[in-house]
Amino acid sequence: MNNTILMYEELSLNAHPALQTQIYDGWVLRFANGYTNRANSINPLYMSTLDLREKITECEKRYFSHGLPALYKLTEDSDSNINKALDLLGYTAIDHTYVMCMDLPDKSFLSNDCITTSFADKEWLDAYFSFSNYTDDVKKSTTKQILENVKNTMICGRIVKDGVSVACGSAVIERGYMGLLNIVVDESKRGRGHGTAICESLLSAAKQLGAHTGYLQVVQENEKAVNLYTKLGYKTIYSYWYRTKKN
Repeated sequence: MNNTILMYEELSLNAHPALQTQIYDGWVLRFANGYTNRANSINPLYMSTLDLREKITECEKRYFSHGLPALYKLTEDSDSNINKALDLLGYTAIDHTYVMCMDLPDKSFLSNDCITTSFADKEWLDAYFSFSNYTDDVKKSTTKQILENVKNTMICGRIVKDGVSVACGSAVIERGYMGLLNIVVDESKRGRGHGTAICESLLSAAKQLGAHTGYLQVVQENEKAVNLYTKLGYKTIYSYWYRTKKN
C-alpha cells in the first residue's frame, strides 16, 4: 500500500479506536457494538498470505456471529482483487469518502467562543449526544468508551453562545498530525458559522500543541461539509469506501 495512505489509515485507526481489534493475516478487524462504520470494519492494510475467499468467509463468520454486517473499508490503493471478489459475492459499495489534509504552520485560526478540555467531559458528551440525536444507551456508552480509549493527545471543544452549547467537535494529535472528528452543530443553530468556528477553534488549539498537519474524513455526498473544509484549506489526498454484506 502507498506509504502516505497507509500512514493516514493508521492515524485514523488510532484516533477513532474500536472496542476490540483482531489481526487476521494482515487484515485489521475492528468491533464496537455496531457504532460507526470505521470502528466496525475489516481493514486490509498489510500483506496477506491466505486464500482470499477463505479469508472473506472467515470474516463473515466473525462479524455475523456478533450480529454485525461484514464491512470492508477499501482505499483507492487497496488490492483490486479484494474489491473484485467482494463484488462477485454481492457486497454493496457505500459511503464513498474523501480523506483531506492541509499544512498548518503557515495558517492562523480564530479561537472563537470555545471551551476546550483534554477529554470528553459531561458537558461535551451531553452536547454531542443532543446534536447527534443519540438516545440509545448502548450507542451513548459505546461512544464514551471509544473516546476514553484514545491514547494520544485529545482536544474536545464546544462553541458556547449565551451560556448554551451550539456546536462541538474533537481532535486527536499523533506525531504532529491532527485528526478532526465528531464535528456537529445544533440543528436549530445551523447556518450561522458555528461549524467553521468549532473547526477553527480546534485547529488553533492543536497548533498550540505542536500539530503541523491537519487531516479529516468526510463523506463525498456531504457537500456542505466538503465546502466548509475546502474553505478552511483542506485538500483531498485520496478516497475510500465501504463494501458491505448483511447476514
